Amino acid sequence: MDMEEVRELKSVLEKVERKLIAAGKMYGALNFAVWLAIMLLYYDILALLDIPWQFNLVYWPIAFIVAITFTGRVWKRFVEIAKATGREVESSKREGMPIAFSWILGIIVGWIAIPQTSIAVNAEARLAVGFLSFITISIAGMFALVMKGEKEMIPAFLIPGIHIPIVWNMENGAMILAGFVVALGFAVTILIYIHNAFKAIE
Repeated sequence: MDMEEVRELKSVLEKVERKLIAAGKMYGALNFAVWLAIMLLYYDILALLDIPWQFNLVYWPIAFIVAITFTGRVWKRFVEIAKATGREVESSKREGMPIAFSWILGIIVGWIAIPQTSIAVNAEARLAVGFLSFITISIAGMFALVMKGEKEMIPAFLIPGIHIPIVWNMENGAMILAGFVVALGFAVTILIYIHNAFKAIE
């Protein structure tokens, strides 16, 4: 193999590597897009229907199953594409336990501990603080434990986190603002993921 062939092979491998990086970024964007859609659908249902609190016990487990199933199928396709190009991608199962731990911690703090305290100006503000704390702790923990290289995730927990002091003192509309804040954080994260995906294949 002469030097020209070596350079051509190197160029092809670099293009494959960039496309795999772009595919990984698109997968990251997809994860946040799925949860954004699930959350917005939940808010839409709340606005249109007078539903009991027990609805949450049905909606969120089903939403979790749907999201995991959908993103899991996409991940398998990504792994297959990587293998077809001769690249080995680590299984996401190894990251499953730390990710689950961060979300369990977020649930305990945001949905169980905080609502039982007397912090914030009223019950709605307390619920909003718990919601934003849940998102901040869960995603920040996930970022710190297994996705340190995924800097695109930072807005998803930073934007909700910096709004906690704001909803803390809101007498009205705290939960509505919290929902929009989380949606904003997820939307910015998705945009950055997509931007970096295109940047990787330039």
